[in-house]
Amino acid sequence: MRTSAARLALLLLWPTLCHPQETPSLEQLLNTPLTDIPAQIEVSTASRFTQANSHSANLTYVVTASDIALFQYQTLAQILQSLPGIYLSTDGAFQYIGVRGLGQPGDFNSRLLFLLDGVRINENIYDAGLLGSDAIIDVENIERIEFAAGPGAAVYGNNAFFGVVNILTKTAQQLRGAAVKLSLQSDGANKYFFHTAQRLEQGSEWWFSAGHQQHPQIPLAFPIPEGFADSFAPLNNEHLTRLRLGGKHQGLRLQALWSAQRRHSPDLVTMPQGWLAAPVRDQNDNLLLSLAHQQQLDDNLNLSGHLNYSSSEYQRAMPLFHPELGLTSLDSDQLGRWYSGDLLLQYQGLAAHDLLAGVEFQDDVRQQIEVRLRDDDELLQGYYGHNQRRSLFLQDQWQYSATQSLLLGARYDNARVNGSRISPRLGWVWQWSEAQQFKVLYGSAYRAANLYEFATNFSFDQPVPQDEVINSTELVYEQRLSPRFSYRLAWFDADMRRLIRMTPDAAVFSNADRLHQHGLNLDLDWRFDSGQMLTAAWSWQRGRDASDYPLQNSPQHLLKLQYSQPLPLWHTQLTIQALALSRRQVGDSLLPGYGLLHAGLQFQLHPHHQLVLQLYNLLDKAVYDRPMLLNPPTVQPGRMLSLSWSWQLW
Repeated sequence: MRTSAARLALLLLWPTLCHPQETPSLEQLLNTPLTDIPAQIEVSTASRFTQANSHSANLTYVVTASDIALFQYQTLAQILQSLPGIYLSTDGAFQYIGVRGLGQPGDFNSRLLFLLDGVRINENIYDAGLLGSDAIIDVENIERIEFAAGPGAAVYGNNAFFGVVNILTKTAQQLRGAAVKLSLQSDGANKYFFHTAQRLEQGSEWWFSAGHQQHPQIPLAFPIPEGFADSFAPLNNEHLTRLRLGGKHQGLRLQALWSAQRRHSPDLVTMPQGWLAAPVRDQNDNLLLSLAHQQQLDDNLNLSGHLNYSSSEYQRAMPLFHPELGLTSLDSDQLGRWYSGDLLLQYQGLAAHDLLAGVEFQDDVRQQIEVRLRDDDELLQGYYGHNQRRSLFLQDQWQYSATQSLLLGARYDNARVNGSRISPRLGWVWQWSEAQQFKVLYGSAYRAANLYEFATNFSFDQPVPQDEVINSTELVYEQRLSPRFSYRLAWFDADMRRLIRMTPDAAVFSNADRLHQHGLNLDLDWRFDSGQMLTAAWSWQRGRDASDYPLQNSPQHLLKLQYSQPLPLWHTQLTIQALALSRRQVGDSLLPGYGLLHAGLQFQLHPHHQLVLQLYNLLDKAVYDRPMLLNPPTVQPGRMLSLSWSWQLW
């Protein structure tokens, strides 16, 4: 594979060796690194309306499409892992996220709220956020990602425990024409992506994309049982397809996204004649239909809203031997379907006030977990839910002086299953000068037990966990020392009550005692005359329970570096990424810390052709994870080479 990749690279580079480079295209110019740090970045996630990041009381991190292309992020998980305070674990199939030192084993990313163009995409069985190859969107379709850190329940309700991640997608304006992309990896994986888009008269536009990804033989994350090497390796594979279709006309936007993942992983089955290697079959299908509308009613009044339908179905077939049925499987079907919508009214007619009012609903019309034996109609276990949420929120951003503003907000949530709750927040922004600002934000958030946690406890005759609650104070100081150097220092202090976590000695969920957590983030941004860029982030976090015992899967230190350097030959960009994470305790395992180094070269061979070589885990370091307490630690794949080629058709 590596020899083939080198030959393909030489073949694609040959035209540039023989002919002079043409004038840079618009795409090249847009991707050229800025020598100055942008003075103002607009964000919309923190307060649900667009404003300058400096005016928002929330600490908000932004990753753009240029960043994604430059550093060759292949999944949503890799994008998020580049942000301060975030770390990832994996069992070889699912990507688990930890935020600010809390990555509880058995949690399926339910303490972050994930949005796609402002629409909630956490599914309604696990409240899970899908970050890996199971995500509903290709990274090539992402225009930017905003992460508003800290409790966001005052604006978004359930699951906005540690923050809100908003994935903003590309439209025809950013996609520009049609393009294809081919990616190959040294571990056998490959991906094909195509998009086309067009802008019509009177501002209308449409877009379409299709992506297919296959991994015929995924490296195993656990030791292969003796004597099963030849039979285990071919059983670990994955296929994934995604489609996206959308359009805009005036203030109306319609979008549909669909993804289908098929994954096989090896398992051992006890047979009368001995052990047999057989595949565990997983199917994961997700659908989102979204209608959005925005209208400027007058100079001071803006109305916007969404109406959405979502479905998520996860099926697993576990092989087993049954005395009567022979070789069969234990099949589980987890099906969720829900409608959601919101209506927002923004009013700017009062002096120094920016008012926002909104209503929101979610109707979980289908919440189902069923378990049965294949070839047997009898239902072994069945759990069903029908939750409904109704919400009202109010928010006022009050600019009471030329340099200072207050943010006041509260949200009322009423759910059929877990009752009602009020979530307030209070923020203060002090703009000392154009180059300095100080922010304070106090907020609360909650997370209700999901259907999976209910079903797990019900099957063991245990009570349903109560809602978990967090109250957090955030302090942020930002300073721009020069147009090319800035830094940001952020401190958080949080108290958590009734945290839902898996009991170490049993496969059930319970509420923990009060937990206290605090930490510090320092991130730096440098730009240089010749286009070099260096960003660095250091995170320190400490969490303890009522007995002063450390939290599970909670590294105390995180260090992240990103560097890019333009090279004179063929409009080439050199990129280097570094990630270091300190050791952490998970169950009875003390997982070692690790450091990873990635490097890449991006060649603009022609205005319409781009080639990227990326080497992941350059030093071939072993990385151990244990995202589930009931499973032993797993080791992740080592060094990997990726080659991708993009062709802008028109």
